[in-house]
Amino acid sequence: MNNNKYGLIKIFALAIYLISVCKVLPVYAVSRDGPAEIRVLCYHDVTLKPASDPCAITQRMFAQQIEYMRSYGYHFVSIDELVEAKDGRKALPSKPVLLTFDDAYLSFYEFVFPLLKQLQCPAVLGVVGRWIDTSPEDITAPLMNWDQLREVADSGLVELASHTYNLHRAVCYNPQGNSGASVSVRLYLSKERRYETEDEYRTRIRKDMHRQNKLFQEKFGSSPRVLVWPYGRFNDISLEEARRAGMLFTFGLQTGTNSLKDLCAARRILVQPMKMSDFICEIEQKVPCSLIRAAQIDLDLIYDPVSEEQTDRNLGLLIERLLALGVNTVYLQAFADPEGTGRINSVYFPNRHLEVRADIFSHAVHQIMIRGIKVYAWMPTLGVMLQTDQKLYETLKVKRCTDVETGEDTCRFSPFSKKTRKILGEIYEDLAGHSQISGVLFQDDAVLSDQEDCHPCALRAWADLMIETGKPYTPPNASNPVWISLKTRTIDLLLEELISHIRRFRPHAKFCRNVFAEAVINPASEEWFAQSYTSAIRSCDYVVVMAYPQMERCNDAIAWLKGLMSAIRMNPFGLDKTVLKIQSYDWGNGQWIGTDKLLKEMRVLEAQGAKHLAYYPDNVFENRPDIDLIRLEMSTTGFPYMPKK
Repeated sequence: MNNNKYGLIKIFALAIYLISVCKVLPVYAVSRDGPAEIRVLCYHDVTLKPASDPCAITQRMFAQQIEYMRSYGYHFVSIDELVEAKDGRKALPSKPVLLTFDDAYLSFYEFVFPLLKQLQCPAVLGVVGRWIDTSPEDITAPLMNWDQLREVADSGLVELASHTYNLHRAVCYNPQGNSGASVSVRLYLSKERRYETEDEYRTRIRKDMHRQNKLFQEKFGSSPRVLVWPYGRFNDISLEEARRAGMLFTFGLQTGTNSLKDLCAARRILVQPMKMSDFICEIEQKVPCSLIRAAQIDLDLIYDPVSEEQTDRNLGLLIERLLALGVNTVYLQAFADPEGTGRINSVYFPNRHLEVRADIFSHAVHQIMIRGIKVYAWMPTLGVMLQTDQKLYETLKVKRCTDVETGEDTCRFSPFSKKTRKILGEIYEDLAGHSQISGVLFQDDAVLSDQEDCHPCALRAWADLMIETGKPYTPPNASNPVWISLKTRTIDLLLEELISHIRRFRPHAKFCRNVFAEAVINPASEEWFAQSYTSAIRSCDYVVVMAYPQMERCNDAIAWLKGLMSAIRMNPFGLDKTVLKIQSYDWGNGQWIGTDKLLKEMRVLEAQGAKHLAYYPDNVFENRPDIDLIRLEMSTTGFPYMPKK
């Protein structure tokens, strides 16, 4: 007998045996999904024995998972069925599941494909065009050849998808030499000492898709209609080019379920070696949301204007501290304010409008995130100064509604100005285009006092509102609830615009907004700040409440914190969407607050139901707060103990 045929018979027999063994499975509660909740699973190599590849699973594990889904009411669907359902021609079965396999490993042909044929189970196979003829050095497992790919495609069960021609690789994206997924970053062209432009980026993506389509035409007689994004990374520009290339559906790696309208950029559940109980939690979408433990970090403190080497050493010390702390989130300063004036005229990333103090933000983000910590860009909103065009800046500033001198210099943009929104939008786009951030923390400068804003654009918006509501025009009054609401809503709309600019390049980014505690405790304070805790909860993923009893000059900090938590609990989403940020430094007396005091305050908050905690500031050089103590509450590890040196 032919050795290859004999090998296939053995594998086929093993698959049948595994399925029979797997029928004895523990019973778990089954979710009752509507037919629109489509689960897409992402597999890679399926091996006989455990492999070094962190994405490879064993044949036994795969067979168990397939049998679980068959036994508990899941129905495997094909791309054709999804197309028919999307077009309204045919309804999907209940609990639909699409199986996808990335990279076209030989194990798909030798083990998975025979099993799929036996079960008449459809699947999608992502093919990297360049890899089939030239396998990269870091891929140690064998890949399929063109004949094998044609065979599985001709079966009618397997949809061959584009996994791009040559975008499944890392490329340099900053001067420090960090590498990121080719689709999700702009190249840094070191010889020219510049970044790839947006047009150059778009052309690069377009050419790759055109080459892959041409290759599929040559090898299979048709172009792909499904795209699997390398590393699950994509953005609005790459999605536009995918649609232009004829892709009906594209798949990322963001976990979760999908409706039919989500399939243009579908979520996938990445299947890695895991216990069966963990797989069931994934497929049933019962994975609990993690608690946030965040440190807010001043990049001003890390940057050394004299020495790049010292800056990198400082960054290394910070990363060591963050790992020892055990935090899972960092709010990292992306702007420069070394004097602490709040007048922001320079940043740490390339952009179209502000001076670049040093191009180090993307490098710092990269070095922190590869350690498994989510990094949010801590960014100003209205508190930006345009030193390059002072005349323009004067026309965009917030205007006071009174001639009474307060001694304060208003150094913030008016949110009512379209020009303001355009400038800020471009700054935020440049931030997202040059760094792999997990999200953004909006600074606490997204406010208007009760005596602001009489900017001409604001007065025009007020007049338009009077016409729209059929009321006679009267000048805006600080205590008029309609005027207050207009100011609050205008700021909220600005933040929504900034969110859309970030998501153009980082579609899965999350957003937090700094909010004063007074806005939570006393909703009437909206008149003074144009800031509403309730509206912030609605518009952002998280609200970071500045739980600063020392700054509020409270005589009884514990009672004040309990009162704050009582107000948060009154909002149905308050506990889930609020990060309580404790101050570790007393700006009133210029002294660090004892870490034991911080621990006490954090534990009071937790006892009152707080889920998410953060603190600010942090000083890596002075060990403030004390790492041996603060990690007792900030660490996300199960047993936060670090022996003393």
